[in-house]
Amino acid sequence: MIKVFILLITILGISIAQNVNVDNFVKDAKKSGKHVLIFLHKPNCGYCERMIDFTIEDEKVESEIGENFIFIDMNIADEGNVSFDGSRGTIKEFAKFVGNDFYPNVIFIDGNKEIVYTQPAYQDEKTFFNILRYIDSRSYEDMGIEEFKQKK
Repeated sequence: MIKVFILLITILGISIAQNVNVDNFVKDAKKSGKHVLIFLHKPNCGYCERMIDFTIEDEKVESEIGENFIFIDMNIADEGNVSFDGSRGTIKEFAKFVGNDFYPNVIFIDGNKEIVYTQPAYQDEKTFFNILRYIDSRSYEDMGIEEFKQKK
């Protein structure tokens, strides 16, 4: 069931990739008390594919994302534009605008349009789950990720 849900989210992500207004997702995040999670990846990237297949599709990770985040899947090869905080451009230009043009990459944005955390490079499911818990608990307001990991 969860895999079907992630498949639907991925399909939705692909279909909305034509024109993505991140600001609208941020408004939804503010209303719901969640964070926007943007997953940036590119085709023919082994680490990107691995992160999709083993990390994002992990049952525990899928559940955490579904319950506590607004997920946007962005493949930099997709056409269309992304709008965010007064900027508009391709997905690749968006990645550069927010300073994260390394793939795979995960960007977390709060309801105030603040980028609260970014995580470049492949993350295994356990590490990524801990990052999700760190963001969802808003621990980034009080401590770094390493301190959070030690407290667990």
